[in-house]
Formats: sequence, structure tokens, C-alpha cells
Amino acid sequence: MTNTGQPGRGSGNSLRAYVYVDKMQPTWAAYVGRNDPRDSSVEGMAQLYVEVAPATLVFSLANAALKNTSTASSMLVAERRYGTLELHAANPDAVRQAGTIILAMIGSSSAPGMVPSSVTTRIVNNVTATEAALVNRMGIRARLEGGDAMLVVETEPAAYVALAANEVEKHTSLRMVLVRLHGASGRLILAGSEAEVEIGHRVALEALGGE
Repeated sequence: MTNTGQPGRGSGNSLRAYVYVDKMQPTWAAYVGRNDPRDSSVEGMAQLYVEVAPATLVFSLANAALKNTSTASSMLVAERRYGTLELHAANPDAVRQAGTIILAMIGSSSAPGMVPSSVTTRIVNNVTATEAALVNRMGIRARLEGGDAMLVVETEPAAYVALAANEVEKHTSLRMVLVRLHGASGRLILAGSEAEVEIGHRVALEALGGE
């Protein structure tokens, strides 16, 4: 049996994450742009991540949003259970318009005030050179160094680590070591001084709706 690809209310589609980033910071924009085929992601742009189920729904959402708005995308992932789409634009109204289109297709009339269902954080102070080498094998941007403090943030759904990463960058100079934005859960690893890690931890929890 073939699905025609017309999502709507009552079709079993669900919105797992709706993550709006008001203004991408320099490091975060560079991270987003690494896979941008048009190299269109720059500092200051607005951004949206949506995570949906079933995974294949993400193709219809991307098609509608990109055809009908001036947004660009650097991420379209359809895994076994969940699909994730990223959109960005210099004009925040274009991003909001894309969000409206996506929500209407899923069956929602307004942008939801969603927060992660699960947030786990860890602070590790004064990491050893061996620990740093092990973490650095995971696939990184900046390097974790011996003596650094390390902040680890995990969220479910995964897309919320984008909000944490961007907000922490507004308030600290922590280095972004690792980002995982899709799958069952997301992971963010940041590194720097103990004092900045404490600030980053507090900012991340506030951004994600924690205490």
C-alpha cells in the first residue's frame, strides 16, 4: 500500500521537537554550515529544527517549507523512527513562516512551547590527557585538552542540543567539542575553564527549561 505523502491531523504523525534559535552565534553558525550545500549559514540568522515521527514525514515537510519560503537547509535526516529537519534564513519571518507550514501539515495551529522530555548534564573537572584523547576520537570540532573542564549535555529529543549550544555561546567562550543532533537522544560536549563550565551549565539548563 502506498502512502500519498499528504500529512495531516489524525494521520499518526507526531511532532517530537520544535526548536527555534533566534540568532545563530559564530561558532554555532560555522558548525551548521559545515554540511550546507549552498554555504548559506552565517552568524545572526534565525533557525528552526523540527523532529517528527514517522521518520519519512520529514521529506514532505522539507519539500513544502523549501518550496514556499526563502529558507535554506543544512540537515535532512530520516532515521529508523524519527526524522529531523533544519531550516535557516536571514529573515526570521521566513523561518517562522516555514514553521507555520510545517505545523499545519502535522495538524497544529500554532508554534508549541515545547521543552525536552529529558535533560541530563555532567560536569567533569580537570580531565586527564588520556580522557581528552578518548573523547577526541568521537568526531570533534575543537579539541578537548588535559586540564580542561568538560560539560556534557544530553537531551531527548535530540534536536534540543542546538538550543543549548547556541545559548551557551552567547554567554561563554567554551569550545564546542562534540554535537549530535539526531537519533534517540542528542549530545553536546563543551570544554574550557571550570568557571565558564559552571556558567555554561546554568545557561544550558535555563535554555532547556530546567532549573
